[in-house]
Amino acid sequence: MVMIELLKLFSCIYCTNALTTKMPTPKISNRAKSVPSFKVMDVLQRANELQSQGHNVIHCEVGQPESGAPTPVASAAVDSLTVRHVMGYTDAFGLLELREKISQHYVKKYGDDGVGSRSRMGAKNIVVTTGSSGGFLLAFTACFDAGDIIAVASSGYPCYRNILGALGCEITNVPINEEFKLTSKELRAEILNRKEMGLKEISGLILSSPSNPTGSMLSPQELKDLCELCDQEGIQFLSDEIYHGISYGKEEATALAYSSNAIVINSFSKYYSSEYHMLHFVVWELHVTFA
Repeated sequence: MVMIELLKLFSCIYCTNALTTKMPTPKISNRAKSVPSFKVMDVLQRANELQSQGHNVIHCEVGQPESGAPTPVASAAVDSLTVRHVMGYTDAFGLLELREKISQHYVKKYGDDGVGSRSRMGAKNIVVTTGSSGGFLLAFTACFDAGDIIAVASSGYPCYRNILGALGCEITNVPINEEFKLTSKELRAEILNRKEMGLKEISGLILSSPSNPTGSMLSPQELKDLCELCDQEGIQFLSDEIYHGISYGKEEATALAYSSNAIVINSFSKYYSSEYHMLHFVVWELHVTFA
């Protein structure tokens, strides 16, 4: 009986200590603390909460096409999910057949001259990723190190900053002009200003054209001048061409036409209304390699 009473006593002491002793908090990285949330997702989360409570919500927070994927695309997705041998692991760069089709699309849309050369648009230069964020992350980690200075437009896609900040890169905001564009003129002014002030040189530039959120689009000549300036200054240019095709009659050009160093990021989610397939792709020259 004494032993039983002692065991009860020890059990009570243990339970009391377990309840009163403060457990250590798992570590949170400084990176996680320093990166601000993506505000669009914050708004979307709150909008969905209100919608679940019965409120009528008009969604204007995310760039989601209204039409949904074309019927042939949706049908192909269903077939892929129901035919077992189609599903499985792919090459690290994505399905070869898909990359070949992307290559053919670029050559057909822009012509041999419009992509620099047909050889530069081979399947070996194309990487298929899950979502544009996957493409940005892959390109940023391949090209930049922590502490590198990356130029972005003062009005541009906010998530560039989130991802680059998480990787330890430093952002320099380049003011856009009266046409809401970042051209070679604005970038050159930023380069000269940093040199005069003794600041670190710019390592990279990420820019979308047509632009999110302004809708402005660089003319072929403006894009050519920007590519040439980046090549002259040793700046890695990442051309976000996700909104190509939504240009309302204006002439589009790809950075591939003007630089063998430019990296292009594109997507199926906007023009092809296939955002839920989360298929994006990166086109880069072979100067970007992996060990």
